[in-house]
Amino acid sequence: MSPCPSPAALTAAQLKTRAQQKIDPSPTHLPASTPAQQALEAVTVGPSGCDAIPGRFAYVHLLQWATDTTIAGNSTTTRIALFEEQRRRADDASGRVIRSRYPTGQRPTDDSAYRPGELDGSVGPISTDPAALTAHIDATQPRFLGPTAVIRGLVSLLGWRTPNQAARTAVLTVLSDTPGITYHGSVTDRAGRTGIGVSATADDIRFLLILNPTTGELLAYERAALTPPPGSDRTGPLVDDYHLFLVHTHAASSDNS
Repeated sequence: MSPCPSPAALTAAQLKTRAQQKIDPSPTHLPASTPAQQALEAVTVGPSGCDAIPGRFAYVHLLQWATDTTIAGNSTTTRIALFEEQRRRADDASGRVIRSRYPTGQRPTDDSAYRPGELDGSVGPISTDPAALTAHIDATQPRFLGPTAVIRGLVSLLGWRTPNQAARTAVLTVLSDTPGITYHGSVTDRAGRTGIGVSATADDIRFLLILNPTTGELLAYERAALTPPPGSDRTGPLVDDYHLFLVHTHAASSDNS
């Protein structure tokens, strides 16, 4: 079992350097797809080095590449902004979020504290029961909207919480039980880590999760527009939102990392 990583926050100069590195804006290349159910049922979710880290706050450290669109008349211009976020969230929906971005814009850094109930989402941890987890997802992304809603719902949960081994197993069960989810075998994220890919597509928008193949931890999430929207300056498929999760762990308070 690998130790729990503890990446340091980037300085403003480091964030600028990372943002200026050339990133392929096209959607991640995926191996041929197969139905997810049988493939995911064969995945055994093992322990993570972060499972034993104590603390009442889930701590999620991530980088996000997102499109920044400017509209002028009948045309739009798109550029990519890089964000770094350190999210601390307790089960009572209190916590703290430190966010930096490049290009800097009007607020290059934001450090916000939240009292109980102020953070979005329901109170409590991620359920270890697949049926309860499905109900949790349905509260914000109803399953009747299709498999992409399940992926979006899971990202909204996993982006703010640190699931234990049982909860990660429940996540894979929900994915395997969702018709329309496809499995892609080995997929590499923007940190060079190899995981398993699961995706769903609707209206030419593809939603992709990359999961650690031994622990089930979420490594990355990608939202890709497979065709450019009308009036856009885009000439082909483009990733318009990418989350690279550096670590899911815990913190004793909202002040420490």
